[in-house]
Amino acid sequence: MRRASGAFADLLQERFQEWGLTPSEKDVALFAIKGMSTAEIASLRSTSEGTVKAQTNAIYRKAGVTGRPQLLSLFIEDLMRDDGSIRPMPEAAPQVQVAVK
Repeated sequence: MRRASGAFADLLQERFQEWGLTPSEKDVALFAIKGMSTAEIASLRSTSEGTVKAQTNAIYRKAGVTGRPQLLSLFIEDLMRDDGSIRPMPEAAPQVQVAVK
């Protein structure tokens, strides 16, 4: 699970860099992807909801999407992309045979 979480974080940073997001926009995008409301983001960032709305609009424009669902969809599609490689399954722990008497 940690590996997947790390891969997702790397993917986020890669896309944010590609889109040319400002540090503030990166914060807002991350909070939005986590499902926080505009009011919650504004409170966390000690700013107005209008500022957060302007930042989310800039994020959507730079990412080429029209809203939060499409933004999240971009990342889900990246994670689910089939590039032909097969990830090896982790080795299972050896099973212990128990004799029943």
